[in-house]
This record gives sequence, structure tokens and C-alpha cells, in this order.
Amino acid sequence: MYRVTGGWGRRRIFAAMPVAALALAVAGCSSSGGGDGTSFGERFSQAMATGTPTAPAPPSTTGASTTLDTCPNVDIRRGAGTIAINTNAREPSAMQLRYQISVGEMARECANVAGNLNIKVGMQGRIVLGPAGTPGTIEVPVRYALVEEGPQPKTVYSKLYRVPVTISEGQPSVAFTHIEEEMSVPMPSPTVFDRYVIYVGFDPLGSAQERRPAKKRPPRQG
Repeated sequence: MYRVTGGWGRRRIFAAMPVAALALAVAGCSSSGGGDGTSFGERFSQAMATGTPTAPAPPSTTGASTTLDTCPNVDIRRGAGTIAINTNAREPSAMQLRYQISVGEMARECANVAGNLNIKVGMQGRIVLGPAGTPGTIEVPVRYALVEEGPQPKTVYSKLYRVPVTISEGQPSVAFTHIEEEMSVPMPSPTVFDRYVIYVGFDPLGSAQERRPAKKRPPRQG
């Protein structure tokens, strides 16, 4: 069971919370990414060039493609940057904590493809085992959303992924990455473009709702 605060309501988008690791553009990333000394931004750029096994291939497009120098800001949705998974969700305690999952660094890349705004977003997260945690594979519900902010925020794009992450025996924590390559919307006007914000975060409630089987309708009488 998951214990979270906040939510991913489609009509109301909360302001993003400050994050320790600032959202990174693909160019100029310098934050440490892994044990090999390669930054997350560099690995993100490499994945964009060679493809990544953690996300489906982007939809095929025809027409001219131009990489954009600017891209909407990327941030963590308030209340969606951390998940605490406990053995007892109703009465959580420190000793019952199984996993603590958090969002770390992020990067994005934008292109104009045949009149569409194509955005590729990458995130790096980390899972820390708690006292009740055990090795194995868990699914992390990662949601990406593109929102036009304003007096009445508008969700332009939203997609949920269940990212499998394996924790091996003897690992107290493990980092994982995921890249969303399917975010594509019609190219907006410059004014609307400036209001776009990319949100990244965890959505266990949405994941649970998607898994919930549809209610069967009773057969008609007569």
C-alpha cells in the first residue's frame, strides 16, 4: 500500500514545490548522475541519440524536425515527489517502512516536428529500503504532465508509466531512470508556450484506479 499526500487532479494544478536538484536542460547539465562519473544530463542526451529501453519508441512522424533552443520548465508536482510504502498504510511507522522513493534530477528536450511540439522528458529517482524492505522488483508509478498554467490551469498532456525497478540482495538503495518520449502536442503560440510547465511525479492513486476492474452491469431483465 502507498501513503501519499496531494494528487493529480486534472482540473486543478498546484504550484510546484522547490526542489534541491534544479530542473536541468539537456545542454550544460553538470550534476552527478552515477558511479561512472557521467552526469544524468549526459546520459539523457546519449539515450536520446541511441534510444532507451525504459520507454517505448516515439510515434513515427513525417516532415521537418527542428530542435528548439527553449523548452518549458520542468518541475516536480507538489506532493508527488516522494512515496513512502509501508507494511501497514493505515498506521505507518518508521519500523514498518518498506521503501522510500523520491524524484532526483530531471532533463528535457524539445523539437518542432511537422508543426507539433515534441517533448522528451527524463527523470532520475532513487529507492531506499526501510527496516521492513526486502529485495525484489517493484513498480514505480511515474506520471508526466504538460500544463498550461494560468488563472484556470489546463492539462494539455498526461501519461502514467509503471516503471519496474529491481533491488538486488545487499543493496540498501538503488537509482533508476525513465524517459518519456511520447509527449507531443500541436505547436502553441509563443504566448501559450511561455505558460507551459512540464510536471513529473509519482501517482500511485492514479495507478490504482487504472488497475481497478470495471464494474459489470447487471443483465437486463425481460
